[in-house]
Amino acid sequence: MKTSSVWFIIALLILAVAIYGSGSLCLNHMRVTGGICPLILGIPACYIVFVCFIMAFIAHFNSMPVSNMIYFISVGIVTLIASYGTAGELLGFAKCPRTDYGIPMCFISLSICISLLLTKGFQLKARKLLAKH
Repeated sequence: MKTSSVWFIIALLILAVAIYGSGSLCLNHMRVTGGICPLILGIPACYIVFVCFIMAFIAHFNSMPVSNMIYFISVGIVTLIASYGTAGELLGFAKCPRTDYGIPMCFISLSICISLLLTKGFQLKARKLLAKH
């Protein structure tokens, strides 16, 4: 199996976890009629995160050059939201939804985003190296 394929699969698995987690949070937000996710321009942040992860998932399968841009913009948006939430949690000016264990979900989102950015970067670098040989 090519190295770029391994990174592709790793990113795919991380995206699947991200979509499942953010989708579950959206469903919980709808069930309790709001209050779980903070709002960004009047839209629950979990909805924005879910849509961005879906867009990154779709772009991940597309080989057109613009798809990498869509991937990085989508994951970048979530990274910004998660960074703001993480900073807010640590500094006390924001409150993120929590897991059953009390872990702020913005911490998890930020780690997922960093993992996605790294794995996609590794995949693209491996693909470039393979193309040279």
